[in-house]
Formats: sequence, C-alpha cells, structure tokens
Amino acid sequence: MAYLTHSKKKCSKNVFYWNTTNKYIDRQALKGTKHIIHLSGLSIDSVWTKKNKTIMYQSRIDTSELLYQECISNNIQIKTFISASAMGYYGFNQNGLKKEQDKAGESWMSELCVKWEEKADNFKLIGARVIKLRLSLLIDKNSGILHKTCLSFLFGIGINLGHGKQQLPWIHIKDAAKFITYAIQQKSIHGVFNLASPQQISYYQFIKTIQKIKYQNSLLITIPEILLNFIFPQKKVLLMNNISLSIKKLKHTEFEWDFPTIKKAIEHELL
Repeated sequence: MAYLTHSKKKCSKNVFYWNTTNKYIDRQALKGTKHIIHLSGLSIDSVWTKKNKTIMYQSRIDTSELLYQECISNNIQIKTFISASAMGYYGFNQNGLKKEQDKAGESWMSELCVKWEEKADNFKLIGARVIKLRLSLLIDKNSGILHKTCLSFLFGIGINLGHGKQQLPWIHIKDAAKFITYAIQQKSIHGVFNLASPQQISYYQFIKTIQKIKYQNSLLITIPEILLNFIFPQKKVLLMNNISLSIKKLKHTEFEWDFPTIKKAIEHELL
C-alpha cells in the first residue's frame, strides 16, 4: 500500500511526495495502483475564513482532479476510486432523515460536497468503480468531536449546546475504515453511501454518555442557543443542525459494525 504526503521528510519506500499547488505527484506513487482511497482535505473544524474555505475546496476538489489527470497521463487502470464526502452535502439548518437520493442543500458546504462528488465521478470515465462516502462525525479520542468534548471535561465541565435535542449522526473511526476495506472487497458496492452507525442519538445523549463512562464527577452546563450566536457566529448552523442519516442502503451491503452503539464506541476510546 502506498501513501501520499505533502512533506518530503516523511517520504519512504511506500510514502510518496505530492504538491497539489504545483500539480505534482511522484511518478512512482500510482505505479501498479488498483484502488485509490482519497481522504484528503483541510478539516471543516478549521476557522471558516475566506482563505480556509478556499483551502478546503482546493484540498478536496483540486486534489481529486490531480489524481484523475495523473491516471490518464500514465495510463493507470485503477479498479476502484473511493472518495470521502460529508453529511454537509445536505446543508445547514436542516431537519429530518436524509437519504442518499435527497437533493443537496444550498450552503457553501453543500456546494463543496457536490463538486467533490462530481470530481470523483470522473473516474468512471476510465472504467473505475466509484464509491462516495458521506461521512458522519467520526468518533476518535485523538481528534474530532470526542477529542474537543473531552477537553472541557478535563476541567470538570461538560457542555451541552442549545436544547441538546439536535441529532448527532456518528460513526466510530474504525468502522469507517472497516467499510472502506469492505467496499473494496465487495465489488457490487458502488455509488453514494451515508456512512453512520445504526444508533441515532441526540447531542445531549452524546454528552451524557461521555459523562457516565469517564467523568462521573463532572458538571453538565448548557449554553443557550441565543449565546451560540455570539460564541460561534458562523459554526452555530453546524452545531445546531438537526439531521439523521438513513443507512438503509448501507445495511443492504450486509456490512457489520464493530461499534453499533455510542456507549461501546466511547468505552473503547476512553477506558
């Protein structure tokens, strides 16, 4: 298995340098490649400045185009192209259950996801099976929402955002990786998939589960929604988004989760 890096210092026998700004990839990187897993992209946790939004776009859409052009230029006949996408496809200020066939939202994040998925579809033109993963929130103690949530708990405080009833689609990071491997092996899998766990929970249930498992002596406080407008003027629309993801299509693949409940996922990460 080969990997791509933006740091020349990290290059090794199976780690190759690429510079997406200069549209450069080490010619040896894709040699003999049959499957490409494209997960590149500046995190949406970054501050939503105009500059960062541009980087978010370039690190997803431009990199997909670069990989596609490299396959064409070097006649790389890949079998599978797997691309990350995000539940942001459905937009902000949304409610209800979202299915893969539902239309995209109208936010800047939705537009990014649409273009991201369109670039992935280019690989069909060279005969590749294309799989696009609309990822929910990844549960991992070293990054993402669990990592940030635990920071406040270290000071004895758990923070509930708004009324706490907003849905929180999630999946353990190991299950996300497991499905990628599974999708490569199961050649009938193709197209768009909402990638989430079967248990639907609210933000309050998420916070409360962490408290019960690891921080029993902590205090839960609520930040009213009106204050979120001042504390998170841009990201409030993300924090209070109230959608859940349909996983009916995912279940039909007969994929089995190792962490189907939030309790099991958090226990694995924190105990």
